[in-house]
Amino acid sequence: MSYLSCKVLLVEDVLVIAKLTEQMLKKSPANKYSTVHKTRLADSLAVLKTDEFDVILLDLNLPDSRELATLTAIVEAAPEVPIIVLTATNSDETGLRAVQLGAQDFLLKGDFNYLTLDRAILYASERHRLQRTIRQLAVLDELTGLYNRRGFNTLNPDILAKVKQSDTPGFLCYFDLDRFKQINDVHGHAKGDEALKEFAATLRSIFRKDVLLVRLGGDEFVAMGVETAAGQVAEALQALEIVLSVRNSQGNSGFNLLSSAGVVYFDRNSTRPLDELSAAADAALYENKQARKRTRAPAEPELQEARA
Repeated sequence: MSYLSCKVLLVEDVLVIAKLTEQMLKKSPANKYSTVHKTRLADSLAVLKTDEFDVILLDLNLPDSRELATLTAIVEAAPEVPIIVLTATNSDETGLRAVQLGAQDFLLKGDFNYLTLDRAILYASERHRLQRTIRQLAVLDELTGLYNRRGFNTLNPDILAKVKQSDTPGFLCYFDLDRFKQINDVHGHAKGDEALKEFAATLRSIFRKDVLLVRLGGDEFVAMGVETAAGQVAEALQALEIVLSVRNSQGNSGFNLLSSAGVVYFDRNSTRPLDELSAAADAALYENKQARKRTRAPAEPELQEARA
C-alpha cells in the first residue's frame, strides 16, 4: 500500500494522551505519520523555527501557557501550518473562538478514534490549503499575476521596516505604459491585456525576486524594494529600456511596448510617509513621460529621479 507522508507536531503535556494520540496516528489506513512531541509552548515555538510540519495537534492548556493564548502564539509562529485543537472542554464557544483565531478544527479528548483523527487531519489540511489560496487570490492581480493594490498595502510595511533597521536605502518606482490607450483603440482590449501581461513578465525578469512588484490598476505598475548595491535600480531600469527596445525592433506583435518610470529613494532617516513617497515617485513619472514626448526616440529617455 502507498502511504502519504505527514509530519505532525503534537503539543500535549499529558503523556498518556500524547501516547494514545501517537498510537492512533500509527493506525492510519491512508497516511504515514511521523510525530514530534512537545509538552511546553516554548519548546514548540523553538522547534517551529527549525523544522517544517504538515499539521499541528495542539493542546491549549500547557505548563507555560493557557487556553487561547497558546493558539495565538502558535498561529503567529506557523501561519502556514493547519492546526487542530485538542481540548478537554466540551464547549462550542471555545471551539468557535479557536477557529476564529486560526485553528482549522477542534477535537474533544477521549471522543475521537484513529479514523476520526485521520479524517480531521485530511479535512483541516485541505481547508487550510483552500483558505491560503483564497488569501493569495485576494492580494494578486488576476490578469498579470503581480500583487494588486491590496497586496501592496499589505506588504509594503515590511520593506519600510527593513529599511528602518538597516543602512540600506529603499526605493519606490512607478511605471505606466506609454500610448496604452492607442493599443486598446487600434488593436482592441485583448491586445491591451496582452501588453499588460507582457510588461508584467518583463518586470519579473528584470528585478530581483525580493522586489515587490505590483499592478495598481489600469496600466500603472510599482516596484518597491531595497537597493542592496549602489546603482542597482538604475541598472534595472536601463535593462528594462534595452529589453523593450529589442522587443519593439522585432515587430512581432503589431504594437510597441513603451514605458515611462519615476523613482524615489528613501533611507532609515527619511521622515516622509508612504503617501508622500508615492506622490514624489508619481511626479517623477510624469516628468519622465513629458520628456519622452519631447524626444524623437521615446524608448531612450533619461529616468527622472526624486530623493527623500
